[in-house]
Amino acid sequence: MFGFFTNKSPEVAISDQVWMSQQSKWKACLKMTEANNQCVFVAWFSNTKEELTAFLAASNVEASIVLASDITSSDHELLIFVEHYPLPEVEQALFLKLNLNKVPVLSSLDEPLFSMFGGEKTIQLMQKLGMKEDEIVSHPMIAKSIRSAQQKIAKKVAVEIKASSQKDWLKKNVK
Repeated sequence: MFGFFTNKSPEVAISDQVWMSQQSKWKACLKMTEANNQCVFVAWFSNTKEELTAFLAASNVEASIVLASDITSSDHELLIFVEHYPLPEVEQALFLKLNLNKVPVLSSLDEPLFSMFGGEKTIQLMQKLGMKEDEIVSHPMIAKSIRSAQQKIAKKVAVEIKASSQKDWLKKNVK
């Protein structure tokens, strides 16, 4: 009657892992691949896939990197998403389709999604506090903040226009 008893749509838990820079995040992907060659990195945007592929190739490391749009099943044991999609419902729809329980998502504060919400200032603060470039930040509060940012973006998008990079997506869709 008042919405008190309505069911929330199911959501897959996200384990957010955030670095200060994309370069540090790529180095972490390299270490993950060296530790376990079964890792499958998933990018939402083709530019991200190309950047990670080039970074790993420069280190003479081969890894499985796929676009989220190309995944049809969760046959892979170690799916690791290397960025967030700006719209949380798009992310959740894929996670649910793949029957995932908990999804690791790697991000960096210099990504376009974070720059909309003060990523540069957060980097400066972290540096002043003595955090090193290659250190990871992971906490439920961070995940909640990312989700909140995605929801703010979703409210601004009337009709989604696809793009090849997160930066272009935000430019085309968030006015």
